Amino acid sequence: MRFAINLLHDETVPEVSECWQVADRCGVDVIAVADSPALLRELWVTTTMCTSDTDSALIMTGVTNPVTRDPTVTASALYALHEMAPNRIALGISTGDSAAWGVGLAPASVNKLRSYILAVRGLLAGEEVEYDGRRLRAHWKGHETVSIPIYVACSGPKALRMAAQHADGLILSFGFSPDVMDYVTSQIADSCAEVGRSPGELDLWWNSEVVFGDTIEQARERNLGVYTGWMTMGSLDGKLIPSKHREALLQLNGDTYDIEGGYQQENRTAMLVGRAKELGIYDWLSTMSPGLFGTPDDIAARLIEHGQAGRENWMFYVGHAGENRLEHIRLIGEEVLPRVRKGM
Repeated sequence: MRFAINLLHDETVPEVSECWQVADRCGVDVIAVADSPALLRELWVTTTMCTSDTDSALIMTGVTNPVTRDPTVTASALYALHEMAPNRIALGISTGDSAAWGVGLAPASVNKLRSYILAVRGLLAGEEVEYDGRRLRAHWKGHETVSIPIYVACSGPKALRMAAQHADGLILSFGFSPDVMDYVTSQIADSCAEVGRSPGELDLWWNSEVVFGDTIEQARERNLGVYTGWMTMGSLDGKLIPSKHREALLQLNGDTYDIEGGYQQENRTAMLVGRAKELGIYDWLSTMSPGLFGTPDDIAARLIEHGQAGRENWMFYVGHAGENRLEHIRLIGEEVLPRVRKGM
């Protein structure tokens, strides 16, 4: 099994650097550096620092978007990072979350995301590309063809199908009920078949949260264990959300797309648990969670179950307001991961 940490780095760069270093020393396979200029320190500065401060982990943008960054900027940054740390850089991208709506911009369409991915890949390969009605080519001195893996964060069927055909990997934020996971894998298989691609070529990562507590029950009172914002981003269509829960889910996430409310409000996760119970959707949301609650032993045992079922790659979000992020990463890296690796 492989593990990634997606850290919301809204602290000072020296403070967040310690988190990266601990994750790297603990053998975390991937460190994702978030992109949200109105909330966080600048992506390419922090990604450069993360690359310099670590030795082994793959460093991924987690995730950027086609709205706020020209493909020439992204390609040039990736190329420079690759020169610093060959084979340790990856592009994580999606249509645009808080980096876009946080500054009053709409997310990109899936078609624009596809064009952007092809443009960045072509620029890195030294090709002339067409993007948004422009012809673009990189003229970097000494340019050699570079292949940097591209991962698309998916929470809806359109992005999922596009990514299955054009990306190197997928970061999946759909939920973990059996019917949802069957749906995701079938969509990937069908999309790959359309272009003659094997699903086995794709590097799939399950996006989740780890919630520590003295007991599983205690942890469940503090966090739903699944990020519901992805469920209502864009359209609700094609996400297997029961019609009877749609309105309540929209109410649950009513203040999600506000930086102060969604990212900086302490005790927000516990508040959402209470709100979900009041709205009558707590039990349903529990089925969407991967069940990573409780002590390190509890969480490791659950991850081993997932691994044995074929869900081997996990990206853990670390970044809730009021959370001791360094301690959270230490618990994952020093307590959970060794137990999982021993158990597998």
